[in-house]
Amino acid sequence: MKQKLLMLLMGAFLFVLQAVAQQVTISGKVTSAEDGQPIPGATVRIKGTTSAVQTNVAGVYSIKANKGTTLQFVFLGTVTQERTIGDATTINVALKEDANSLKEVTVTTAYNVERDKKSIGYSLSKVDGDEVTQTGRENFVNGLAGRVPGLAINPTSGDPGASSQIVLRGIVSLSGDNQPLMVVDGVPIDNTVVNQMNTTIQGNNRNQDYTNRASDINPADIESYTILKGPEATALYGNLGANGAIVITTKKAKAGKASVSYNGSLRIETVNRAPEVQQVYSQGDANGIFLGGSTSYFGPKYSPGLQIYDNIGSFFRTGTAQKNNLVFEGGKESFTYRWSSEYVNNQGSIPNTEYKRFVTSLAGQAALSDAIKLTTRFSYTNAYNRKANKGLGGYLMGLLLYPSRYDINNWIDPLGNRVLTTGTIYTETDSPLWDVNKNLADDRTNSFLLNTNVTIKPNKWLNVTAIFGANVSSTDGKLVYHAQSYYGSGSSTANRGGVINTYNQFNKTFDGSLTASARHKFGKFNNTYIIGANASDVNLTTNSARGQNMYDPDFYSINNTLPTTQSARLAISRRRNAGVFAQAILGYEQLLYLTLSGRVDAASRMLPNNPYFAYPSASLAFNFSELEAVKKLEWLSSGKLRSSFGITGKEPYRYYALAPKLVANTTSGGGFSYDIAAGPNPDLVPEKTIDFEVGTELGFLKDRISVDFTYYQRESRDQIIAPRLSYGTGSVIRILNGGSVKNKGVEVQLKGSPLRKKDFNWDMTFNFTHNKGIVNTIAEELPEYYDSDTWIANGARGSTIPGKSTLAIGGWVNEKNNRGDLLINPSTGTPVLKSSSEFEYLGDRAPKFTLGYLNSFRYKNLTLSFLLDLRVGGDVYNQTEYELYRRGLSIKTLDREQPRIIKGVLKDGLENTANPTINNIMITPYTYSNYYSSTTGSIAPEQFLEKNIKTLRLRDVTIAYELPQKLAAKTGFITAVSLYVTFTDLFLITNYTGIDPDVNGNNPATGGAGGYGIDYGSMGRPRGVNMGLRIRL
Repeated sequence: MKQKLLMLLMGAFLFVLQAVAQQVTISGKVTSAEDGQPIPGATVRIKGTTSAVQTNVAGVYSIKANKGTTLQFVFLGTVTQERTIGDATTINVALKEDANSLKEVTVTTAYNVERDKKSIGYSLSKVDGDEVTQTGRENFVNGLAGRVPGLAINPTSGDPGASSQIVLRGIVSLSGDNQPLMVVDGVPIDNTVVNQMNTTIQGNNRNQDYTNRASDINPADIESYTILKGPEATALYGNLGANGAIVITTKKAKAGKASVSYNGSLRIETVNRAPEVQQVYSQGDANGIFLGGSTSYFGPKYSPGLQIYDNIGSFFRTGTAQKNNLVFEGGKESFTYRWSSEYVNNQGSIPNTEYKRFVTSLAGQAALSDAIKLTTRFSYTNAYNRKANKGLGGYLMGLLLYPSRYDINNWIDPLGNRVLTTGTIYTETDSPLWDVNKNLADDRTNSFLLNTNVTIKPNKWLNVTAIFGANVSSTDGKLVYHAQSYYGSGSSTANRGGVINTYNQFNKTFDGSLTASARHKFGKFNNTYIIGANASDVNLTTNSARGQNMYDPDFYSINNTLPTTQSARLAISRRRNAGVFAQAILGYEQLLYLTLSGRVDAASRMLPNNPYFAYPSASLAFNFSELEAVKKLEWLSSGKLRSSFGITGKEPYRYYALAPKLVANTTSGGGFSYDIAAGPNPDLVPEKTIDFEVGTELGFLKDRISVDFTYYQRESRDQIIAPRLSYGTGSVIRILNGGSVKNKGVEVQLKGSPLRKKDFNWDMTFNFTHNKGIVNTIAEELPEYYDSDTWIANGARGSTIPGKSTLAIGGWVNEKNNRGDLLINPSTGTPVLKSSSEFEYLGDRAPKFTLGYLNSFRYKNLTLSFLLDLRVGGDVYNQTEYELYRRGLSIKTLDREQPRIIKGVLKDGLENTANPTINNIMITPYTYSNYYSSTTGSIAPEQFLEKNIKTLRLRDVTIAYELPQKLAAKTGFITAVSLYVTFTDLFLITNYTGIDPDVNGNNPATGGAGGYGIDYGSMGRPRGVNMGLRIRL
């Protein structure tokens, strides 16, 4: 028995040895038979097995196989080819186009429905996930900027973890959210930020920022982005899709040999454009007299021998960002798996700011039977963000106002006390290093995302899909002002002794849908019918607490405060939605497609009076290139005309909009009473948006040149706003319907490949956007409506004015006579400021157009790509410059010793006559510093609105080199290696005098147009270089 067993083992060993001896390494290149171009991503599989590899960016592959076995070469849109392995170790293959396969290019639409692109009669854009990932940005949202026509991305600042405002095709809601719906693998996810209005923190979403929850997704896990812009595209999502949708498809493993991939990078970043202040004149209020306690700089010139410190230059540091991504994937035809993990550590160029994120996800696909397929994905994110305060009380204004004759690095004494330069802790603004070291603003988020997709295909024509998703996140944060800080101290008569705010925002989003689609072919007709139902439940709870008089100023806990100063707030926002929908796609050959859709929603926030509302839509696609006469045109590859119409809507953006809510009484012996802050309205109806668009898609010279043109109009009626009305209504503000907004615009995407050679490719894309948004009317015939969040400082704010842009800005102005001449005060010789109760139209923050230009060169294994972003038009209000100007720190105030006569007419009673008195009063601002101040009736905010801003920004530049496949294969275990360097925000050319015109004085929690185009104490995005390595085993 032992001899038999020994012989059996020896036989098995010899068999394995023989198999190994016969195994050889086969390498080669896969190219296109039409133009000889390499085909990256083609699959090379050993026939009859799950062992497979993919070609690299140069079309090169390497695989180990036995002699006599057959290799299959597979790529979408081409005819599969086979080669039997003989003595040759190099096998090159040229794949031919599959005419039948190329006729159908599918895209992912609402609820993960795959559709032939030719059948789609509305506008959409698709972006490859790796294209965004290679930018190295921590948040994929910022990586989409400039790559999609009609999509506007506006970062709040350049700080680590900063949020971004996302808008598709303009502002459609005057008070509500204008950001598009985020969908991951068919499941809507939460993309909110913390809303300070729901916490005990003082300030209206102005001085702090909070990360978008979409940043919890690892960009390296994303396969593609499909941006749904047209009305028919989002009507199936009901009120959730009223602002459009960004549909994200995550990466799935491919059947084949298990593989390991690693992507590691190091980013170094520096401040792109630093602010500048004058360093000639010292502190003083007026008349060139030194006053050390003053925060104005109208004193004498600095003494020639006095040391002047470059505090701005010494404050900022070199930031770094490390990113490590690891992926394990593999499986066979019946089951595949993909596990990925990524860790990001971004230390900002602002001291003590950082963003850390760990994301791990596990995805699997299983064929439970020939008819049932299960796909599921789970991800967990842990993110920590420490940020700097912005705005009036932030580090930047403290830095700009800090006296240059003092060293900013001397901010704390040996005993841990704050070093003061101009006054007391109650009167002096915090030095920036004290602010970023002693005032704490941070938060930590734990987020879970689960989605499961079950697809049942009982026969060739029927497909049933059930999707369930859960998105649960918890954010714990705190905002602390040290006892010796300006805000933490209060005043000498009411010392706060330090202030701490803590908050927890807990979000639970559950979504489920069931769809059934049936295909029906008869004759030349090819129809698809879809019916479905969807339900969602969203529960957002914000629990916050505030306390003062901290016992230990460096121990950040609410229990470290005086109990009698503690207060708490609980804000609960819940909504449930349910809807049924249907869609019919009626096709005639591949020539003509008519799509009819409809959805009926029920919304809990609209109960009990108006809970139901319907959304119809229709689209038409005419592929005229399928006509026999057109097919004969060799220069025209494809041609389509399309048109779509749809109605979408929005439920109230705030809870308790229809019924009154109870609030705790703090001044009348306890108990509860109805809230008088916001009056409900039981007659509210949803906002309704009517969309219409037409467009064309053209391809020339075998699609080497393609054009996608769209013209759209959208009118949003029954706007839900909350204006201040008469207190006789019983409340401070009143929620009501009223007003309409109209957007119309043009989107063009032009793609071209000027050169396609065997070893050289040149591709380019132009993305053009023009949108014009106008406020038609406002409820109650109000002359102006505004969101108080945007009233950031002094006399300027985001204004909604009938007949003006949706991105209008209003503010104080100087008085003028009926001929437009500036009125001058006869007593002072300075301009007269109009009444501060009147806010007049100042300008339009919306650009005339934007243009993104993507360019890519590839020579063999070397690739160079870059993205230029051009913005033309639009106004920016520079509140930062206003603060510097009125304090004598602006470079513009260096002419203070120059006497002048301000051009205008005197306000002496003759200003509106035929012969007004021309001003001839000579003033010298150096001895009359009120010339620079609006508070005394001289300088109006309108003078700090910078008009017609133009910017050219080099967003991303990437140089990548992939090592030759043969070289990598020599290691025996490495299949691909690539090196890359990415530069971000290399330069900004602009006529804007501030730091960066692409700013936001608020954060995305502010509704409507928000604080876009309002610059107050915010830094722009840093310049960075990202060096990385990719390895696949």
